[in-house]
Amino acid sequence: MQHHMPARSRSGRGTAALVALALLLSGCTSDDYMRRDNEPLSAETYEADLDACQSSALSARAAGTGEGFLLGAFIGAAHGAAAGAHSGGADIGAAVGAGIGAVIGFAQGLAWTDGASVHACMMRKGYRRA
Repeated sequence: MQHHMPARSRSGRGTAALVALALLLSGCTSDDYMRRDNEPLSAETYEADLDACQSSALSARAAGTGEGFLLGAFIGAAHGAAAGAHSGGADIGAAVGAGIGAVIGFAQGLAWTDGASVHACMMRKGYRRA
């Protein structure tokens, strides 16, 4: 007796992909800010400050993930080589360890940029959430 798994529809996968994309992009949207001292502010100044903060946060995130990736790969390779040496496969252990370490390091690198958020930058520039 054969069991057939129901086929997934393309629209179901497409919807799931769109929902995932929307959730990802919603993390990139910014809130509105206003000056803490309630001074009038030109749209050009606000946009320049917001653009500078978004650029700074993006650069910090890229640097953090890159650093985490490399650090994780080095540490993973060292641990993998040590573990593989017991079975005579230090090279394989290093390669596997580097791959796993790189993924873990990349994920950890995303968390290293806490102080470099758009919100923190705008607060330093004298803004508060509207």
